[in-house]
Amino acid sequence: MAAPGIQLQAEPGTAPAARWSLATRIAFRFCFIYFGLYCLLTQISTSLVPLPNVDIPDPSTFPPMHQIVTWTAVHLFGVTKPLVYFSGSGDKIFDWVLLFVMVVFTAIATAIWSIVDRRRENYVTLHKWFRLVIRICLAGQMFGYGWAKAVPLQMPFPYLTKLVEPYGNFSHMGVLWASIGASPAYEMFAGCAEMLGGILLIVPRTTTLGALVCLADMTQVFMLNMTYDVPVKLLSFHLILLSVFLLAPDLQRLVNIFFLNRVAGPSRSLLCSRRRAPTGLRWRCKSSSASG
Repeated sequence: MAAPGIQLQAEPGTAPAARWSLATRIAFRFCFIYFGLYCLLTQISTSLVPLPNVDIPDPSTFPPMHQIVTWTAVHLFGVTKPLVYFSGSGDKIFDWVLLFVMVVFTAIATAIWSIVDRRRENYVTLHKWFRLVIRICLAGQMFGYGWAKAVPLQMPFPYLTKLVEPYGNFSHMGVLWASIGASPAYEMFAGCAEMLGGILLIVPRTTTLGALVCLADMTQVFMLNMTYDVPVKLLSFHLILLSVFLLAPDLQRLVNIFFLNRVAGPSRSLLCSRRRAPTGLRWRCKSSSASG
């Protein structure tokens, strides 16, 4: 007997995959292009291949993106000062203009894709592989920042000169760095929490839990960046978006659990392998509510 929510279809008469709604198809195209570009053009891609004592520049600083962003900054936003491409800040004018360029390009590309591929019913296979890429990219960031805190290295214990400095001389970011650095145990705890999210993302069965942990971790980080003016706001916000993207297929299940007190049912991303039924027929199991 089949489990609830699972349809058994005999081969070769397997039922066709569910048709995605128009809004879902357009949303997936936009996310595929935008998140793909962001992961490719920023530190997310370079951090996946860490090299000792080698600082790899972001791909966005190479041609042709370098010229496109510079032209946009000068001609559309009236920037007269030379753009800073390399610094410890992730919220430079260059980064904001790059974000604008990516949004505009994504909107145009999504419109063209939607017209050319308007007859396609779903992107189940593409979504499966793209979801794997997003899991790896997000896990890489969680491991990188989590390890820097777990050691701890990101916020070192305040030096004596910092301890005798008048509090009024501290910047907002200096206050945050000194307060967290003064408590190594808390910094290590925060780092381990981020690494836990990355570990859970690597295992397919714990992806949803990992995305929830990452969402909680990065929401806290984003709020700290916003309220203490830490210049990593863009990156932390996009890591939140990547977590939400991974959670999107299970949104209804999460609502059922946390708000409606209903049975969650199987995951929409459940993949079932073929198995032999007692009658000798070959069956393929497929989620009845699967939409990718």
